[in-house]
Amino acid sequence: MSIFVGNLPFRAEQDDVAELFAPFGEVISCALPLERDSGRKRGFAFVELADAASEARAIDALQGVELMGRPLRINRAEPRSGGGGSGGGRPGGRAGGYGGYGAAGGNGGGGYGPGGGGDARAASDRSSGASGWVDRSYGSEADSFAEGRSRRRRSSGGGAGDADVG
Repeated sequence: MSIFVGNLPFRAEQDDVAELFAPFGEVISCALPLERDSGRKRGFAFVELADAASEARAIDALQGVELMGRPLRINRAEPRSGGGGSGGGRPGGRAGGYGGYGAAGGNGGGGYGPGGGGDARAASDRSSGASGWVDRSYGSEADSFAEGRSRRRRSSGGGAGDADVG
């Protein structure tokens, strides 16, 4: 099992995070993922302790503790999702989701939390919900919306400009 440490200050180093978890047991690994393009830290970490009991104690004790002025969010890390596909498990989420608590996921990522991922073909087969929608932005002569407002029509003759029709 692994621990997800969120809301990590960008200036925090691997040693800072390992020191935070050291009182709860032997820290086996500590990873601070970097952004692919810029090489900067992404603001979260994964920590693995020697046994599950010490990880549970650390999660309970360190939830909301401040590190360099930022309250940490600490949870059990979810297993990596398969990645790929479109969207994600987060309703209304951005394309690519969050990859299941930091799982890379490639283009289109996984989802935020359990589930995630998806089949790109299945997403394109789904309706957008816009069937039967009619564009009424211009109105028509019979429209009640069009009543009471003047409409301008271009004149075909030269020099007169626009003529009010209404």
